[in-house]
Amino acid sequence: MRNPVPALKGVYAPHAAARTPTLPRLRHAATAIAVICATVIVCGFCAEVALRFTTIRPRRWGWVGQNPNRPSSNFQPDRYTGWRLWPYRSIVWAGGKTYRSNSQGFRADSEFASSDPRFKIAFVGDSYTFGYGVSYQETFPALVEKDSNSRIASWNFGMPAFGVDQIWLSARHQALPLGPQLLVVGLVDIDFPRSQVSYRLAEGFNKPVFQLEGGRLVERTVEPPPNPVWRFFDKYSRLWGAEEIAMRWVGTRFPIGGFWSLNRAFIDALRDDCRRVGVPVLFIYIPIDTFHPFPALAAYMRRTGANYIDLTEVRPSPPGSTYLYLPADGHFSPAGHRYTANLVEQWLQTHPGVAPATTASGPANYRR
Repeated sequence: MRNPVPALKGVYAPHAAARTPTLPRLRHAATAIAVICATVIVCGFCAEVALRFTTIRPRRWGWVGQNPNRPSSNFQPDRYTGWRLWPYRSIVWAGGKTYRSNSQGFRADSEFASSDPRFKIAFVGDSYTFGYGVSYQETFPALVEKDSNSRIASWNFGMPAFGVDQIWLSARHQALPLGPQLLVVGLVDIDFPRSQVSYRLAEGFNKPVFQLEGGRLVERTVEPPPNPVWRFFDKYSRLWGAEEIAMRWVGTRFPIGGFWSLNRAFIDALRDDCRRVGVPVLFIYIPIDTFHPFPALAAYMRRTGANYIDLTEVRPSPPGSTYLYLPADGHFSPAGHRYTANLVEQWLQTHPGVAPATTASGPANYRR
């Protein structure tokens, strides 16, 4: 009679061997994984070296609370927006121009008063609205006021280096409380990536920074330093910087991704603030001197029915876009401000329900 035990072993042993990797198989798998990892590391290293011969720079977002504010003779810290001009200052700055501020810390020759009997327009934006590189009288907000024969009061809340988040906060906390009858928002493509950082290295100031949580804007507070690996790549990796540029490229063309979603939330919030206080808002897309369009922004404005002027879509086109910008700078030249003022005035003329028809006298076509 046969012993049943060997028979059982004979039945199950082949299946157990089939399920148990042999040592050569383990070595083969480990080798394959090592080759893949080495390939990724070598490719990443080669990409980092190659990117050092381009204009791409590391991302350097940092974290909230990483740096203290630096003392500035031009700007003071602002609890809402990060910074604004020191009050009652007259400084010689960019391009040798003189920049004067009123008591409220904005570029103006007079105070912004709610009691002003004229039709009041508040302008918010970055250095293009502020008028970097040109005299105050040459800025497009000042030209709109001048062309109206004193029927319009233009309040210029524009501030250099502002992002879309700061433009929204400036409208909410500084412009709208003074009771303007129209808000004009200047948006430049470079304003959008500024919303993602908490510290502006060039200006030396911290600024508010937000994140989306469940579709709501939540301000980020002081954060502990991230892990050393994250800090190293954030500070030195051009490959990480290239990835961020790629995400921005996608976000400007298609309404997808975190870059677009965050900035859209700021624009939504700004429109909601205006709607609550009954102030109409006009958006102006101002391209930098490369004159690139912003398809995602234009599609958003059309879809939501917003009042919108896009300098890249205006027809007839301006007589040579380079003429609108300062040489070797990229900010608006006096001609660029003149051109934008004309567009605002044309919009006012065609929207008599927003402003009195007599408030704007500038021609619709281009003029110097």
